[in-house]
Amino acid sequence: MPVEEGLYRVRNVASGLLLEVPGGSARSGAKMHQGVEDGAAGQHWHVTAVPNGGGLYHLVNAASGKRLDVMNASTENGALIQQWKPNNFGAQEWIIEQDLQSPGTVALVSFVSGLYLEVADGSREAGASVRQWEDSDSPSQWWQLEPVS
Repeated sequence: MPVEEGLYRVRNVASGLLLEVPGGSARSGAKMHQGVEDGAAGQHWHVTAVPNGGGLYHLVNAASGKRLDVMNASTENGALIQQWKPNNFGAQEWIIEQDLQSPGTVALVSFVSGLYLEVADGSREAGASVRQWEDSDSPSQWWQLEPVS
């Protein structure tokens, strides 16, 4: 089932914290982490279908206008997730897999690597890094897309 395009908060199931750009930075290369909900635009993401992308999506930060991106287009476990200016690389394209057992819960899978967006080491602390990792069927790899009105 495709995801409806729109503006969302992306909440980690394990920690209850939000995917965010630290301090609302507009800098390409700013590393993603999880943070306590504060209503800032750096915690809001435009989810848009990739044109002719066959079910792929871009996640564009509402504060910076930059896309969620796998650092250096890495295909390795542990590569950090950053924001970067829009380009035509698969490192900015994401598969959004619905969890049929838990409606409203998704996994975000990098098109370039096939690895899952997760909070590093399953941390529940604000400021913990967000990276990619092989599927571990862990709540640190599960996210809720919450529409922002």
